[in-house]
Amino acid sequence: MSNPVEIVVPVLNERDSIAEFHSRVDRIGLAPSLIFVDNASNDGTPEIIEHLPHARLIRHDTDLGYGASIRDGLAVTTAAKVVIIDADLEYPPEAIPDLAAALDRHPVIYGSRFLSAPPPDMPLLRRLGNSAVTRAFDLLFHQSTTDLYTGAKALRREAVARLSLRRSGFEHVVEIGAQLAAAGFRIHDLPVAYSPRRRGVSKMRHIPEFLKCIWLIARYRLGLMALPEAR
Repeated sequence: MSNPVEIVVPVLNERDSIAEFHSRVDRIGLAPSLIFVDNASNDGTPEIIEHLPHARLIRHDTDLGYGASIRDGLAVTTAAKVVIIDADLEYPPEAIPDLAAALDRHPVIYGSRFLSAPPPDMPLLRRLGNSAVTRAFDLLFHQSTTDLYTGAKALRREAVARLSLRRSGFEHVVEIGAQLAAAGFRIHDLPVAYSPRRRGVSKMRHIPEFLKCIWLIARYRLGLMALPEAR
């Protein structure tokens, strides 16, 4: 019998957090569900993953991008429920069961940092950029999500099956959202705790990514036909 849930974890140079991430997932009994996708780490991260119990690993020999890691991870999943979460511990691994359980009620769940209490400890510029991109997406795609950039998502198998992903960078967040909306899925938010990374460095260049995402939202919306009724 296949796993009821699989967990796709994009990874790039997370040597300092990967063992703790795995340990915390193991404590909630989901380590056999992990699918790590390493995007050409050069700090020994994949070698650590190879020695972790139950962990599955997909390795990119060159840096293909964050979106490519998610795309390749989703491509090998077969479970009825799929959770996507980053390995840097900004999102608590303990949120995975709640994300998966919420799929019993809705086909697509986004973990929202902005619905949690207290509010996320995030620089003002990042907060404003996220808000602007999310509001533009909601307006043009008839959604009501609060955190389009979230690194914690959950999808039922039927939602995964409707994705045809090509974007390889961080702009994949727009591509996934647009394709889900075009397929008639409504994104439902679930509050998720957020803590700024304690180790390593962020891989996102925020201002260029903001501009790229705004452009893509308009492009996708103009290129898609009338949206079907959301589920």
